[in-house]
Amino acid sequence: MGLAASAGREIMLTARKSDIEFKVQVINQRRTTLAQHASQLARAYANTMYQTDNTASVATSDALLGVFPTTNPITLDSTDQSAVGTGVYEAEMAEVQALDKELELREKDLQTQSKEAETELEAVRKVIDKSIEKGFKTLG
Repeated sequence: MGLAASAGREIMLTARKSDIEFKVQVINQRRTTLAQHASQLARAYANTMYQTDNTASVATSDALLGVFPTTNPITLDSTDQSAVGTGVYEAEMAEVQALDKELELREKDLQTQSKEAETELEAVRKVIDKSIEKGFKTLG
């Protein structure tokens, strides 16, 4: 491979690696949002169980709606003991855990792709270094 082709390949691999790293950051942000949602669910559940706050509810935000497009956040208050008794809290937490597990698997896949891109990038850089070294030897 020539120097120009190797340099182009290096640029392409660097861009791919950057894209993968961005996707990992997005997944980490979604996992953080899931953790916040789980915390809100646990707080609402505890408030309901101990009746410390009659208006305990799960807050919604645009970020949560992006992560939970089909799930409506639950509201637990002291008058809604049937929701607690029927396992709404457990169902919501199970959904949060399932989504977190899916995101974790995606993150591991992307990290593997990142390592592959890094290995190929190192190989291309070695080819570029050898090409430059060879070019200077013929000139000097």
